[in-house]
Order: sequence, then structure tokens, then C-alpha cells
Amino acid sequence: MKSFRNTNFLSMAVFGALLIAGTFSVGNFVFAQQTLDLKAPGGNEAFGGEQKGTVLIVPKQDSVNIVANMTTPPKVGTVFEGWLADVGGSDYKLSVGEFRKNGTLDYTATMVNPFTYTQFLVTEEPFEDTDPNAASVVAGTELVSPFGQ
Repeated sequence: MKSFRNTNFLSMAVFGALLIAGTFSVGNFVFAQQTLDLKAPGGNEAFGGEQKGTVLIVPKQDSVNIVANMTTPPKVGTVFEGWLADVGGSDYKLSVGEFRKNGTLDYTATMVNPFTYTQFLVTEEPFEDTDPNAASVVAGTELVSPFGQ
């Protein structure tokens, strides 16, 4: 009878530990997912102007998925391009690609540390632009924790 009781106690302890670990893992995943408004530069904030779209950022262990949508089209002869920016740190800007003609961007990549980035930016670039640098920012947002580390 004693071995059954010990086995039962051990099983309950292992189950409890797994339940607690799973709860924290799910909590961290949900906490990191962000849906943010993309706004034009202006006002008292870096992006305090008119809303231009939205961005959903979903980081997972060693990858990040970004889905962005612009509500207004770019000017004729230009395209929108998305960027992750480390403003206030290295000031590095990573291009995550051009928006499609329908105003959407879907980007997924493996990253060592996506949390170093502090902003998501949208620039308006000349069509078939060969310059690797970012043009003028037309919209963006400040990323919230756990980003900016």
C-alpha cells in the first residue's frame, strides 16, 4: 500500500509541475504578441499623427512573424517597405520587405534576438529601389515590452 501512495504522490507532483510550467509558457507567448496602430509622425509623440494601418507582431522562441496592413495606398511610382528599427541603441534598421499592392506585408524569419528592436517603421520607397537605406518614414509605432531590451 505504501508504494502505491508514493507513486500516486509522485504522479501528482509531476502533473502539478507540468501544469505550472505550461501556464507560464502560454502566458509568455500571449504577452509577447502585439497588435499596434501604425500612425504618421506628428504631435508630441514620435507617431502621434493620423492612423495609417496596423501591425501584428508575434515573436516565438527564435522566430518572429509580422503581418502589417496599410489603409492608404502609396503614391504613384512608389511602394511601402517595412522595417524593424533599433532606435536609441545601434540605430540599425532591418528591412522586412515590400508591402504588396493590396497594402499588406507578411514577414516570417528566424532571429537570434528580435527583442532588441524598438520600433516598426513604414517608408515610402521608389519602385525598384536599389538603395538599401530607409527613405522617409510615413508611419510607424513604438514596440512594447518585451521589445526594446
